[in-house]
Amino acid sequence: MTVQIQRPSDIPLLAVFLEMMNNQKEHHIGFCSLERHTIHSKLTYYFSDLPLKESFVVAYDQGEIIGALGFDVYMNLNKAKVCGPFVKYPSKYPYLAEKMWLALNRNMPTELRTFEFLVNENNYSIRQLLLKLQANEMKRMYLTKALRDSVENYMNEETSEIQLNVHPFHVSFCKFLQIEEGEWKKFTSTLNEDQRLFFYIDEVQNISGYSYVRVEPMHYLGEIHHYTFKSLQKEKCTQLLRKSLMHIFSYHPFRQTELFIEVDEPMDIFTDAGFKVTDEMIFYQFIKTT
Repeated sequence: MTVQIQRPSDIPLLAVFLEMMNNQKEHHIGFCSLERHTIHSKLTYYFSDLPLKESFVVAYDQGEIIGALGFDVYMNLNKAKVCGPFVKYPSKYPYLAEKMWLALNRNMPTELRTFEFLVNENNYSIRQLLLKLQANEMKRMYLTKALRDSVENYMNEETSEIQLNVHPFHVSFCKFLQIEEGEWKKFTSTLNEDQRLFFYIDEVQNISGYSYVRVEPMHYLGEIHHYTFKSLQKEKCTQLLRKSLMHIFSYHPFRQTELFIEVDEPMDIFTDAGFKVTDEMIFYQFIKTT
């Protein structure tokens, strides 16, 4: 049994491995997609501020992929979202997760100290590693999914009050998001027919809630990237979510989408919009001190 830990060389094969592993609850994590095309696209175009070969390690035994671990690095924040560690046969390779962790950390920038994990509550192997690392459990979240069929009955729903044109409200948005105008302009420059910001305004034209949707069909990306409901009635929150789902599902590649929500959020807003809870997740944070 000769295990080799190497840098990734075959991205399509790695994507297949990650898809297989992440669709099993005992291996499932949040910072990895469930579908190989999306995984491949994210690894190729979006993953980490560092090159992929510096951000991932893959473990092989006689040519078979038996493990993988990636750090989605955000250098401006000195943190990484952890993709894995995935170990195909945990009982056969009980120390592989730790070995990959040490191997990948070895060449990371010294200023990278914060590592975030989003782990299925049934993923006991990673939870055991996090216990050894003395990582902190920060909060619990739900993984929810919505299918294309869930919004088809609402295609004719009246949503004329939902705003699309952000430009007349830049001052309100800067105030709402507590950001500078330059940062707001940089964000709005990314908005187009695919990337949309749906929002409501109140009677004095203040922002009362929004949903930001990212859709990139060529890269198999379709998601509600983030949302905020400040002072919206529940019905309008649900309408914003439905509007976002209808936008995603108007593109042929997408038949389902996922959304992580806090456990203390009002669940009926999301279920009424078409989401169903599939798993409970645990968010951990590990801060490296040496």
